[in-house]
Order: sequence, then structure tokens, then C-alpha cells
Amino acid sequence: MTSILKVPQLSKNVLEPFSKILSYGIQNLTLSHKVLVDLCYLNNRAFSKERDKLQLCRQMVFELVQALKFKTNIPDSNLLLLVGILLQDAGGAMPPGVIEDLPETSPHFSCNIAECMRQTYLNDVMEFLADFHTLSKIKFLFTSRQNFKNGGITSGLSEDTLGGVLKGAVAQYLALEMSRGNSRDNRAVSRYLPWLNNAPSSLQQGPKEFTDCVGHMRLLSWLLMGSLTHTALMGKRGGHIGQHGAAVHYHLQHPVNTVAQPVPQESSCHIADHIQVIFAGFAEQSKTSVLHMSSLFHAFTLCQLWTVYLEQIACAAAPSSESHNITMGILFEFWAKVTPCILQLVSHSKFQFSESVSLHFLSLLEALKETRSTVLAKLLPLWTPVLSSNTPLSGTQHVRLQNCRDAVPNATDQDLHTSEALLKWLQRLQFKMGQIELQSSTATQFYSI
Repeated sequence: MTSILKVPQLSKNVLEPFSKILSYGIQNLTLSHKVLVDLCYLNNRAFSKERDKLQLCRQMVFELVQALKFKTNIPDSNLLLLVGILLQDAGGAMPPGVIEDLPETSPHFSCNIAECMRQTYLNDVMEFLADFHTLSKIKFLFTSRQNFKNGGITSGLSEDTLGGVLKGAVAQYLALEMSRGNSRDNRAVSRYLPWLNNAPSSLQQGPKEFTDCVGHMRLLSWLLMGSLTHTALMGKRGGHIGQHGAAVHYHLQHPVNTVAQPVPQESSCHIADHIQVIFAGFAEQSKTSVLHMSSLFHAFTLCQLWTVYLEQIACAAAPSSESHNITMGILFEFWAKVTPCILQLVSHSKFQFSESVSLHFLSLLEALKETRSTVLAKLLPLWTPVLSSNTPLSGTQHVRLQNCRDAVPNATDQDLHTSEALLKWLQRLQFKMGQIELQSSTATQFYSI
């Protein structure tokens, strides 16, 4: 096919059978990055009409979306490869070591896969990310195929990690697309997250409203995970995908922002409102189902990610600039709103999960310490009442807390080492988020802190 597409004045009649062959190959064969990228490039070069130029690109996107909707079952190597090509075409990058066949540098031309996805299928991508049964479906398909050792995927992935890596990559792509679509009026947020601007009411909060709120927090967490992963990867590479001339040429045409902002910082109050609903209703709703029991994990995870997300936005500006100060003010306001709710939850007369709250809080502090956060020391005084709640800390927990208090972040160390620390933390948190979703989906009594 790649050889035929190089023939001058090629008839467009070859495109329909080529599309069918490509569809068969994606579903049944092990394909390489070079072949897929060459097909996109040569198809685009061989024809003049827009519809003909993008036909094979659209076929690849269609096969990817069908797989993400679980309507077809394609090899894991092809699925990850298509997601990797899509992500690179949008200006992102896969974490190192996930796909051996995926080069670190993007091609010097656009594959147009991101454009084809953007035009038609973003709602399907959002549904994939929002469905908490996604990872259990991926795990089931993986165990039924048992083809994981073939096709250029590193042996470091397993049935427990494949889904989280895939979902994290899709989240990064969606974060980039939403950042691109927000512009000044946050159109992407209004379109894909319409509930974000409508604060949930803690009054007459039933199981359905509580479940919806948990779902919104999970989706936000994945989006922030994708955004921060992009930030960490771009930080490790100095803001560029690669050092070769072709890659530089590509990114001069397609600028890469080291901070992707799918969720505007002005939404902080609404995010705090969602978290408040969980803390207010957890004591009553937590025993309703495993999903409700895991709501505390999702609430604290979102708190962690939103804190790091805002700090990364602030770090992208000059330390004493107005934009930096505004972002940090939003972050402190967020915690001023959330902390009393956590304190109220801990002091609940019938509440039996005070130790769980303390452990979650310690995990939050350790996350900020690990990511070399500069706000940890500033926020600790605000959090002292929570840490000295009704349930005293054990000796081990006191040591963990003291280690966080002793952490002195270097304000000038915000480059390579910070990006590496951020990426390492994100990959662990991504795995934990995946495990909680798997367990919630299969309704198994499992809870991880």
C-alpha cells in the first residue's frame, strides 16, 4: 500500500479497498509506527481533494474509536500505538517505556489524526474517560486475548496497568484538546463539562446525586492527571518533544505549551463545592455501595491533583507577577473552603472513619512533599486542626507528618528534577486510581490509602 501510494496520478478508486485492508490489519495484525505514519503522509500527498487526502487517517481514527467503545477487539499493541500517534499529533507524548515502537520524536509533518478525531469523536473520548467500567472491560479483553507479549509493548505492563496507562494517555489527549478549545470564553468546559459551572446542592442529597458527584470528581481527576502528565513530560524534555531538526520544525508549526489547562482556574470554587458535597454526605452515604465507599479516596485525590495543577500554573508565570499571585490566591481560597468541611467530617459524632481521613491527609502532604511543592509549608498551619483531630496519630504517622514538616523545598529547583518527581508521583497515583476504579466496577470490598 505504501509503495502504490507513491505512484504519480494515482486513482482514488484504490482508497476504498485500502481502507478495508487497513481496517483488517488494525484488527488482526501487529502493525508498526512507521507503516501507519507513512500511510497517513502518503495518502495526504497523493490526492488533492480534502476528502481523499484524509481517508486512511479517518479509517485509523474510526478503528480507534470503535475499540475505545468496545465494539471491536484489536490487539493491545495496535491500540496503544494508535493512541500514541494520536497523542503525538496533538502535541503530547506517551510516558517513556510504554511502547517500544513509538519514537520519542514526532514526525516533521502532521498525521492529521488529531484533526480527524477532533472533528467527530471528542464526545466518544469523553465517554471513555468518564465510564468507571472502562478499566474492567479492558482487563477482561486483555485476559481473553493473552497476546500481550507480542507487538512491541514493554513487558512492564500487565493486565492491572494496561488500562490505567491507556486511560492516562487518552486523558492527556483530551486535556490538550480542551485547552485548545477553551480560548477566552472556556467553550470546551461549557460543552464537555456543563455541570462544572452548576454548584451541587448539599440539601436533599440522595444516593443518585452523590453518585453523580463522585463521577464528576473522577472525570476531573483524570483530566488533571492527563494535564499534569503532559506538563511533567514536557518539563523533562525542556518544552520540546525532541532535539532533532525535524521535531523542532514540527513544533514551530504546532507550538507545545508545557502547561495544558483543560480546566480554568476560575472553576476552583465549583470544584470545592463538589468536594464539599462528598465530605458532607460521606458519613451517611458511604455504606450504600463500594462506589460510595471509595468517594473519600476520589475527593482527596482531586484535592491533591487540583493543588499541584494550580501550583504548576503559578510556576509557569514569574514568581512575583500578578498572574502568579492570583493563582496562588485561588489555591489558598480553595483550601480555606475545603478544610472546614474535612474538620467537620472528622468531628462527626457518628463518624467512624477519622483514621481514614487522617491517612488520606498524610498521603496528601506526602504527595506535595514528593512533587517538591512550595505551598506545603504555607498550608500546613491551615491543616493543623485536621491533623490534631479526635483520633490521635500513631507513632508511624507522627514520623510521616514530621518528615513533611521538615521538608524544605528549593524554590529554584523547578526544572528537570521537579518534572521527574512529578511524573513518578503521577504514575503511582494513576495506578492507584485505576485499581480503585477496577474494584468499584467489580463491586469488591477493597479500599486503598
